[in-house]
Amino acid sequence: MSERQLVVGIDVGTTKVCTLVAAVEDATTPLEIVGIGLSQSRGLRRGVVVDRQDTIASVRDSVQEAERMAEVDIHEAFVGISGDHIASTNVSARVNVAGSEVAQEDVERVLQSARDSVVLPPDREIVYVAARGYTLDGVKDIARPVSMTGAVLDVEAHIVTGMTSVMANVARCVEEAGIRILRRVLEPIATSTAVVTDAERELGVILVDIGGGTTDIAAFLDGSIAFTSSIAIAGEHVTRDLARVLRTSMEEAESIKRKWALAVPERVSDEEMIQIVLAGTNARERVSRRLAGEIARCRVEETLKMVQEELRRAGIYRQVNGGVVLSGGGSQLPGITQVATDVFDGLPVRIGLPRGLRGLSETVATPAHATAVGLVTLAATDQAFISGPPEVVGLSGLPKRILDWLGGVQERMTRRTARR
Repeated sequence: MSERQLVVGIDVGTTKVCTLVAAVEDATTPLEIVGIGLSQSRGLRRGVVVDRQDTIASVRDSVQEAERMAEVDIHEAFVGISGDHIASTNVSARVNVAGSEVAQEDVERVLQSARDSVVLPPDREIVYVAARGYTLDGVKDIARPVSMTGAVLDVEAHIVTGMTSVMANVARCVEEAGIRILRRVLEPIATSTAVVTDAERELGVILVDIGGGTTDIAAFLDGSIAFTSSIAIAGEHVTRDLARVLRTSMEEAESIKRKWALAVPERVSDEEMIQIVLAGTNARERVSRRLAGEIARCRVEETLKMVQEELRRAGIYRQVNGGVVLSGGGSQLPGITQVATDVFDGLPVRIGLPRGLRGLSETVATPAHATAVGLVTLAATDQAFISGPPEVVGLSGLPKRILDWLGGVQERMTRRTARR
């Protein structure tokens, strides 16, 4: 392993903390998953820290399990950012090109101008900026303007903001667990890296990442990100609904959801029964499996309709032709694709599974691990071909020519995954 780079991603979710360790050889070789750490997430609610010590312990448990499996010490990682405090906007900006050709400095200036145009309240900050496309002297849809001749450079940028205090509290818990954060990554971006293809991005695609406490949304049009949001309803709400209606504990309701619930209850007969344990007792009761399905379907429909409404308000719902990709642990409910097809007016729907991995790939090739896989994929993109010992390193201080070269690595990796 001495010639390989190791990269680490930590998905700090509402129901679980997932730490992945991956080995990177070069940009042509699939990532090799060498370590996985899972722990129950205690101390978070809808992506917000509500108990600091419990959150630190959950992160530490997950990291230590990954360390034992990978036989390495983890000190640094890419960490996901999520929560219903996330919001996005699209803005335009313009600068005059300093010379006769567009330089990297001109691109940086126009992106900074886009950032500066967003007026933020004191409690929010920008967490993600992506160029949706450049225009040079009136010529639109330019992907890489550097070295092109022109006088006026415009950019349309997608800017995502979040609450400073919420993100700082999560970051401090990770750091107090002994991990330095190399980069904060918006979780819908990480998830899309793992499960959305270039072809879908070009046609227009909606990513719906149904986690435990929040459902993250990312929409892509013409190959670039167009909308990002998060709503505070997700898989945990299905569990709570089952617990309340069936009068059972959250633990029992979670077990019922995983074993018996389905989003299309008409697939089972009224006579099919399941046994449940009533809350606070050892008494068992027989209930209809179809009832569990009806409860789950109501919450799933509500969640997906809220996603649809978010996209309608943003004015991009009718522009999507590539379909819907469902991911996250909540997308594993049987029959959910049929419900999503109905809600999204017949758009094709599929479950997003991470692909193009080696090593412990079967363990993480599930929607529940998509965000963590996306985090290590992005980390690997940043570090491909960087020589040195097998440790996580940042991009600060790298020569500009290497940074420019790395800019195309992620695109090539995604295309190879799509071809598979």
